[in-house]
Amino acid sequence: MIEYKIEKPDFLKISKERKAFLNENMFKLFFKYNLFKYSNETYYYWDKIKFQTLPEELENHIELWYIVSNVRILSYTVVNDKNGNHFLLEKPKFLEELLHKLDLSLGGTFLGMNFNDNERKIFLQNGITEEAISTSQLEGAMTSSKDAREMIQKGRKPITKDEKMILNSYKAMNFINSEEFLEKKLSIESLLELQSILTKDTLDDKTEEGRFRNDSDEIVVQNSTGTEIYHIPPNEKILQEELKKLVSYANDEDSNFTHPFIKATILHFWIGYLHPFCDGNGRTARSLFYWYLLKKGYWGFSYIPISSVIKNSKTQYNNAYIYSEQDDNNLTYFLVYIANKTKQAFEDFEKYLDKKRKEQKSVISLVSHLGLNERQTKLISYFLKNNGSYTNNSIHKNYYGIAIDTAKRDLEYLLEKGFLIKQKQGKYVNYFPVKNLADLIK
Repeated sequence: MIEYKIEKPDFLKISKERKAFLNENMFKLFFKYNLFKYSNETYYYWDKIKFQTLPEELENHIELWYIVSNVRILSYTVVNDKNGNHFLLEKPKFLEELLHKLDLSLGGTFLGMNFNDNERKIFLQNGITEEAISTSQLEGAMTSSKDAREMIQKGRKPITKDEKMILNSYKAMNFINSEEFLEKKLSIESLLELQSILTKDTLDDKTEEGRFRNDSDEIVVQNSTGTEIYHIPPNEKILQEELKKLVSYANDEDSNFTHPFIKATILHFWIGYLHPFCDGNGRTARSLFYWYLLKKGYWGFSYIPISSVIKNSKTQYNNAYIYSEQDDNNLTYFLVYIANKTKQAFEDFEKYLDKKRKEQKSVISLVSHLGLNERQTKLISYFLKNNGSYTNNSIHKNYYGIAIDTAKRDLEYLLEKGFLIKQKQGKYVNYFPVKNLADLIK
């Protein structure tokens, strides 16, 4: 295998005279030609810069990159590379609006909306389920989203290794959402526990569960064909030193304030860079990202499956790591990528909410005379559009996050009203909509 290296322009090709001109007029040229657009929501590296329109006062794209890269204002982070050099970071202007929007999700509202307890439970279960599925698919799980969703909602035991991976991720998301875990400080032991939950019964070597890698494991990050190495993690000694720093940073033991979203993103990157385990590093990194934001009160992130948008841009995700390491430790590439995907996930959720609320209004007007509770109303709505489907006590309980007795009462009431029929299938008693459901509710 060969080690992958990004293309870098040679600044030595710029003559002394031209370099003197560029240094003297750098900020003038930067603002005159609106070059900050390459360091904002689109945070370009050389491989993109070399294809942009060249300002008339510049002779070549190397000069353009010289200006763009030198004007970037970078600050030190606590993250060190394997050579002891700090990773650097800047905060692009577009982040201000996103961070403000995130701050509005603190407290009792999310995206400017108030949710009742029932809605929160539904959105929480949906968000956790979708994140568990997507974060596993990112790491190669081949189970379809539909089958995985059905497995979780019906409480079916996983059959394949891929299904086990998804169920483990679901358990891990519930674990980091639990009051017990959120109230505790992060520790070396809790990191190991999290990785153990994520990888349980899915690894060829069971001894790799719940332990950190060592030098003899020879762990590297490589492409899918195994022909190129993207990243060689720090050695065992450096790993142990950096993990102590990471835990301290996650527990806010440093004196400098960093916005929680930026800090969560740094933790996400840090775990990915250290690659502390033989397997489960990506899932652990994304779980830690969620944990920190939830711990800081950004509970709306429970509803937002970030991995669902990341999995559709996996190459960009990988490149964000690669550029951050290979472009002189500029972690901003990773921050901008995660910020853009978070923004996209928010927009997708807003569209989903709008659609669901319109559907709910339509159904409520249709069945308001039946005296059903909100869960029963939504179930009738679902069956009107999916007449061949079914539910049971376990599915109803898991979907709404309610007690099993409450689930039984909901379904038995609909059975008594004649809207459902029930059949015993194996160990489950399943409830199906009657064929003339649409006529009955009129």
